[in-house]
Amino acid sequence: MSPPRAEQPVFLIVAGPNGSGKSSVYRDADLEWDGRSVWIVNPDLLAARISDIEGEALPTANLSAVVRIEAWLEASISVHKTIGVETVLSTAKYRRLVIMAQELGFLVWLIYVVLDSPERSIERIKLRVAKGGHHVADDDVRKRYGRSLEQLPWFLNQADRAWIYDNSSAKPKQVGEKADGVISVAEDALPDLLNAIRSLDGN
Repeated sequence: MSPPRAEQPVFLIVAGPNGSGKSSVYRDADLEWDGRSVWIVNPDLLAARISDIEGEALPTANLSAVVRIEAWLEASISVHKTIGVETVLSTAKYRRLVIMAQELGFLVWLIYVVLDSPERSIERIKLRVAKGGHHVADDDVRKRYGRSLEQLPWFLNQADRAWIYDNSSAKPKQVGEKADGVISVAEDALPDLLNAIRSLDGN
């Protein structure tokens, strides 16, 4: 994937259900321009660091990470600094920052990564935990899977550029994108993904 060079600051959202492989897809996408990379703020990594260094229990560290990240994002956007965030996108909380970024002249870019079912997400998370990664409760994974897809249409509609990946197989497959205001998606994309994107027609 080779995005256009951008002189405007960028607010990049790397989104998708728990366990979908967002970090891996972003890393492999190699988004760079003018010799710079987008700094992606990862809530899970920050929470783990807060827990290790500051001695907070992980649930408390997660809350601390959320508060700090939103403050960092808002501060970066306010000074026109390119910034990105990784998120499950299970709530509308980042809509405010998207609107703020747009009002300040940012480009909004979206990378969305999805799997074919929440059960596959749970399988991937178990593999991640076995390698020392963080755990997410099965019930939370199932609830957030649907909520993330429900949020996708709004963020896709706001994005200047978007890249959508199905990461169900061994390698991620790009199944959709948005460029020049046009959203295109593969006909054989996951049904849940197609339904989410098609709901834009009713907005």
